[in-house]
Amino acid sequence: MLATRLALATACLLPLDAGALPRFDRAPDQVRMNDGTELRGLIIQNTPDLVVLETDRGEARIPKEYIRRIDDAPNGEAIFADITDRDALPSWRSIVHDLRTHDGIWRFEQIPPTAIDNGLLRNIPYLSFRANKQWEINVYGDPQKPVAIEFGIYGSGRPRQKTRQLFREFLAGHLHDKNQIRALYSLSLKQRDARGGKLAFRLIAPDDPDGYGGTWIVVYQPELLAAARLSDKAYAAITRPFEKVNNPDGSLRADQWEENGNWLDQAMQALTGKNRELRGFYRDQNGVFQVLTGGT
Repeated sequence: MLATRLALATACLLPLDAGALPRFDRAPDQVRMNDGTELRGLIIQNTPDLVVLETDRGEARIPKEYIRRIDDAPNGEAIFADITDRDALPSWRSIVHDLRTHDGIWRFEQIPPTAIDNGLLRNIPYLSFRANKQWEINVYGDPQKPVAIEFGIYGSGRPRQKTRQLFREFLAGHLHDKNQIRALYSLSLKQRDARGGKLAFRLIAPDDPDGYGGTWIVVYQPELLAAARLSDKAYAAITRPFEKVNNPDGSLRADQWEENGNWLDQAMQALTGKNRELRGFYRDQNGVFQVLTGGT
């Protein structure tokens, strides 16, 4: 019976163009079924009940009850929902996995971290990700046990209500205490700092010394920041100048896409001893997710 249901779950694959998806062996995600079957592709939706996987054969809609585990890295490292204590922050994998399957995200990629030379997050190493055109998500300190998480959008104007709501709802979904959620939603230009248990919250404006032309919401563990900071020399080795990665308005430099990708590959090898796992993707004009192969 289970085999029959699994066949039905994957039989409704929609035919696609041969060029509509990346090569099968480059597909970033793998779904392992209860019967041992393995499906590879790109997860485009992940709900409590269903996973939608874009494969080289089409779209597979798979009920969660038939799934044993989900891998989102080519080295087979499995991703599960983080189990964290109420005052800890989720790992980078949990954040990225949730973000790249969010309906509001149409483009997502890892980018080189740019140097932050002053303010709250000065000299703390971080992983950086660009969502859509000018949204940025940064995970500071140990990626598995971050000391801070930051969401931001470039531009001197106030972010749109929809953007502010998305950032706050996403962050609130990773908090464990109503006082922390209350602190997050209390942030405004009149109240830049708030506290909820051992977590602190800060709003950084574009014209602040550490704003770098963007509006940022930071969730962090104050007592852990100092220990996470590197020397100027060590920090310079793992970050790039802002102008090498971004245009003045905060959008990514398309003419530096390949160079920055090569730099990031080398940096991840030096930091972790592994190749960079996450490649970017975008949603094309037909709503189909494609793996990024250039800076367009």
